[in-house]
Amino acid sequence: MKNKIAKNTFFLYILTFSNYFLGLMLFPFLSRVLSVEKFGLVGFSMSFVLVFQMIVEYGFSISGTAHIAKLQSNKKKINNAVSTVTYAKLILSLISLIIFLISVFFIEMLRENFLFVSLFILDSFIKALLPDFYFRGIEEMKTITIRAVIAKTLAILLVLIFVSGDQQVIFVPISYILGDFVALVITVGTMIKKGVRFTSINIPDIKDILKEGFPYFLSRISVSINNSIGTFFLGLKFSPSSIETGILSGITKITTAGDMLLTPVNDSIYPHMVKNKDYSLLKRIIILGGVVWFLGCGIVFIFADFFCGLVLGPNYTDAGIYLRVLVVNTFFGFFSLFLGYPALSPIGKANYANAALPFATIVNVFCYLALWTTSNISLMNVVIIMSLVNLLMALFRGWALYRNKHLIRENR
Repeated sequence: MKNKIAKNTFFLYILTFSNYFLGLMLFPFLSRVLSVEKFGLVGFSMSFVLVFQMIVEYGFSISGTAHIAKLQSNKKKINNAVSTVTYAKLILSLISLIIFLISVFFIEMLRENFLFVSLFILDSFIKALLPDFYFRGIEEMKTITIRAVIAKTLAILLVLIFVSGDQQVIFVPISYILGDFVALVITVGTMIKKGVRFTSINIPDIKDILKEGFPYFLSRISVSINNSIGTFFLGLKFSPSSIETGILSGITKITTAGDMLLTPVNDSIYPHMVKNKDYSLLKRIIILGGVVWFLGCGIVFIFADFFCGLVLGPNYTDAGIYLRVLVVNTFFGFFSLFLGYPALSPIGKANYANAALPFATIVNVFCYLALWTTSNISLMNVVIIMSLVNLLMALFRGWALYRNKHLIRENR
C-alpha cells in the first residue's frame, strides 16, 4: 500500500513539474512571435475562462474523489457516481455558457474578440469534464499524468507549428482544444476499459451531489480570493505596474514553487486516507515531513536575498525581507494542507476543512479593508496579512481534528 502511495506521488510530481516546465516553454515563444496586444489577449482569455472552469469543476476533484474512494468495491455505485458527476458538470457547463453570453453584452473586449474567447471557453469546458476524480479515487495517478503530458505536449507542438504571428493567433486556443480533447478521449476510454458505464440521468442524485459539493465550491472561491486580494489592493494603491506589485508577484512565484512540492503528496494520500483511515501514516508524514519542511523554509528564510536575486534578478535582492515574511505562510501551509481534507474527511468532518477557507478569507478581507480605510496599504503590510492565511487555517483545522479525535479511535 505504501508503495502505491509512493508510486502515485511520483507520477503526480511528474504531472506537476511537466505542466510547469511545458507551460514555461510556450509563453516565451508566444511573447516573441505575437504583438504585445495579441499576447495580452491570450493572457486575458486564459485568465478569464478560469472562472468558468472553476464553476464547472465545482470542487468535484475533492468530493468526487472521496465518493469513488469509498465505493471502490461496488461497480454499480461507481457507475452511478461517475455518471452523476458528469451530468452535473454538463449542467454547470450550460449555466456557465449562459453567464458568458450575457457578459458579452456588457464587456466590449469580449464582443470584439468573441470567437477567440469562445474557443478558450470551449477548452475550459473540456478540461473541466476530464474524469480525473475517478482516477484519483481509485488511486491510479499514472493515467492522469500520461493524459496531461500528452495534452500539453500536443498543444505546444501545434502552437509551434501553426503560430508564427498575429495572423495565426486563433490557432492557440484551437491547439489547446485539440490537445485536451485527445486527453478526454484517452481518459474516458481508459475508464470504460476498467468497466465503468454511464447510467441514465437521475435528477435527485444530481441535486444531492451539487448540494454536497457546494461547500467545496465555496472553498475553491475562497482560495481564489486569498490568492489575488493582496495584489488587488496593492494595485489599487500603487497601480498594477508599480514596483511593489512586481515584487509581490515575484516573491509569490518563489513561494508557489514550494507549494508545488506539497500538492502531489497531498493528492496521493487523500484517497488512501478516505479509504483506509491510516492515521499512523498521516502522523508520520506530518511529524517527519514537518521537520524537513521547517529546514527547507529555514534555508529560504536565511538566504532570502540570494533567492530573490537568483530567481528574480539582481535588482530584486532587497526583496528578501518580504520573502522572509511570506515564507512563514508557506511553512504553515504544510500543516494547513495535511490537517485538512486528508485528516478530516475520513472521519466525516470535511465540513471543518471547507469552513477554514471562508473563515480565513473573511479575516483576510477585514484586515485589507482596515488597512485601506486607514491608508496603511503597503507591501510589507500586505505580505504580513498574506502570512496569516495558512496559520489561521492550520489552527482552525488542527482545533477541529483535536475536537473530534475520539472519532479517529472509533474508526480504527
